[in-house]
Amino acid sequence: MSSSQRTTDSIPGLIEAKPEVPTPVKPPSFSGGNAYSVFVSIAKVTLPFFAIVLILLVIVWPQLEKQVISDSTEIGISILETTTPDTLSALNPRYLGLDDSDQPFTIIADLAEQSSERESEIFLTLPKADITLEDGTWLALSAQSGVYDRDEKFLNLNGNVNIFQDQGFQIVTEEAMLDARSGSAFGQLPVEGHGPAGTITSEGFVITDRGLRITFTGKSQLIILPGAQEALKK
Repeated sequence: MSSSQRTTDSIPGLIEAKPEVPTPVKPPSFSGGNAYSVFVSIAKVTLPFFAIVLILLVIVWPQLEKQVISDSTEIGISILETTTPDTLSALNPRYLGLDDSDQPFTIIADLAEQSSERESEIFLTLPKADITLEDGTWLALSAQSGVYDRDEKFLNLNGNVNIFQDQGFQIVTEEAMLDARSGSAFGQLPVEGHGPAGTITSEGFVITDRGLRITFTGKSQLIILPGAQEALKK
């Protein structure tokens, strides 16, 4: 027996120490070894979710963006709930079209409501319409309310009707009918008009040639201002 062994055995209660074996350290859950598997697990959950959201947006968004009311024309920015199930309403609608001479016209309003009796009729709140002429001039109309027939392209205006002509002439009346196809308009209620040449009152009016000619009907009174000829030349 060796001297070292005897020394160890001769000391009561003495236990020979054994070298400690290091315990393997588990890498963090997001460290290099697991990063890819964690990404794959997350992707399996999130990608189908986002795919469903995109599909819903594709289906629902066009309905919120606009309401199509006729071929090649649009009216509406947002759809509103209505008390009548068969009635559609649109806030800040815009209607674009062409007349018989392919000249553009625009009708806008604060609110549009489709008639429950006739699909082609649209009730408008604070409507405004303008027609662009071939030479670049225009005719604009506004009123408190109106009814637009999208099939006939006919706009009936009521309440504080104002008609502006590009040459600076304005007509004020309580009712006017605009035929957007031909670019003509007429009214049968009292009219007050004024422009660079003077002022006029009458019992009605007719606008033809897309605003180039205005005829006052019934009893009429015209007051010509000094320098009217020079004003008309401008």
